Amino acid sequence: MRDKPVLLVTHSMRIPRDFISTTLRARGYMTQWIRPFLGQPLPDPDPAAFAGAVFYGGPQLLSEIDKDPYLHEELSWTRTFVEAQGRYLGLCLGGQLLSMAFGGDVYQREDGVKEVGYYDLKPTEAGIASGYFTPQSMPVYHWHREGIKLPCGVETLASSEYYPNQAFNITDQAFGTQFHPEITDGMIRLWSAHAPADRDKEPGAQPRETHLGGYFQHQARVQDWACQMLDKLGFTALPQA
Repeated sequence: MRDKPVLLVTHSMRIPRDFISTTLRARGYMTQWIRPFLGQPLPDPDPAAFAGAVFYGGPQLLSEIDKDPYLHEELSWTRTFVEAQGRYLGLCLGGQLLSMAFGGDVYQREDGVKEVGYYDLKPTEAGIASGYFTPQSMPVYHWHREGIKLPCGVETLASSEYYPNQAFNITDQAFGTQFHPEITDGMIRLWSAHAPADRDKEPGAQPRETHLGGYFQHQARVQDWACQMLDKLGFTALPQA
């Protein structure tokens, strides 16, 4: 594991200093960033070459996938990698990719409601039984307009009021979320600064001036959950050399 990097796939211009990649490096993993939207090719989807893969969010919409044709390659890569027992974590768009790679889909609510800000995450019975969640609800950060339709036979592990499929797993080593456990205060500031001025007026969007307050109130708990999630997924701390 120590000699194999974790592949980190981002869909944004800036390489994020996020909680997940920072935690992986603190646990002894090398990381390798790839930005397919800039024409950087994905490596062969060989789990023997990587300790795992993390696919991040981004502004792209899978309902308009033909506008971003590299996403077709990401779908194919994800399915091949996961079917070969690769360790995979998908966050927001990355979670949507994981679902769609195995027959799921995305959708937008007819009433136009989006989730932008902190919303309660409510574990399902399946989520509690899976070991990923405890019975207590937890506020988590969202920034999305499309939700996940899960593949046939895949159970929802956690839900929110507006979007019922917030977490799921395809295999014991492939886990996806609709929310953002990787968020940091710097990322919130950046996203808020670059968001359209009228974003706060969209249905379901919380005023951006409340987001940082939500972060400082809730993120210690979310980060504790994220560390336990990485443990369960197999990204445990490597022994010191």
